[in-house]
Amino acid sequence: MVKVIASDMDGTFLNDQGTFDEDKFQKQLDKLGEKGMHFISASSNQYQHLLGLFKNVKGPISYVCNNGALVIDERGVIVHEEIIDHLILKKALDWMTSEPSFAGAEIILVGRNGTYCNLPEDSDRFQASKYFYENMQSMTDLRLIFDSIYKIDVTWEEGGVLKRQDEFNHKFSGRLNAISSGMNGLDIMADGTDKLTGVEMLLDAWGLSLDDVAAFGDNGNDFEMVNAAKEGYAMKNSAADLLQKVEKVTDYSNNDDGVQRKIDEYLG
Repeated sequence: MVKVIASDMDGTFLNDQGTFDEDKFQKQLDKLGEKGMHFISASSNQYQHLLGLFKNVKGPISYVCNNGALVIDERGVIVHEEIIDHLILKKALDWMTSEPSFAGAEIILVGRNGTYCNLPEDSDRFQASKYFYENMQSMTDLRLIFDSIYKIDVTWEEGGVLKRQDEFNHKFSGRLNAISSGMNGLDIMADGTDKLTGVEMLLDAWGLSLDDVAAFGDNGNDFEMVNAAKEGYAMKNSAADLLQKVEKVTDYSNNDDGVQRKIDEYLG
């Protein structure tokens, strides 16, 4: 029986406008609570951004943020933080800023106290990124940041990410791991960190297992979580590389409340 719903946000729980049916979800969250079930927002996004998405909903939500680098339980208590080693971070930044295939990349460092970007503040890409990141600052040299960094977010305006992902992972194998995030980007975390590890930490605290989980995602950074859950679904609108690897696919897309429809099924 499903006792935990773990869902990615963008392209999965949220529609393409970045919203969801708040009234319906409030009723669902109330019912989940009555039945002793849990809801996990599992996202590559920052904690502050995720809190903002659910600001009109009252009830217990746990958060796996930054692809598992920050895990916060239903009480708002930090369960786990995975910080990128500062020396390795500097090596990665040195390599990315000199590697031809990474030329023109927007690089964002997601930290405990702020978010730092290599693009000028007046650029369109910087302004567009501010939607996802609170307190974003433009920096001429990201290597001078001394905040604790959870995640490196790298995006390009054009060109595929899979070859770049392979190049990066070959170079930093065993230290850092890059996974595709959608929107022509890569999420880079300390090796061994992903949404699944974050979900597992919450399950341990609740005395539950992956047999109790229904998980939903639409992109490469959701694969481990979706693949490991007993009820793991790729969204109907998922990226092709995820659809190829996942057996179960939702009947409805993110724009047709695909996850919320499944939650109704689990609530009976």
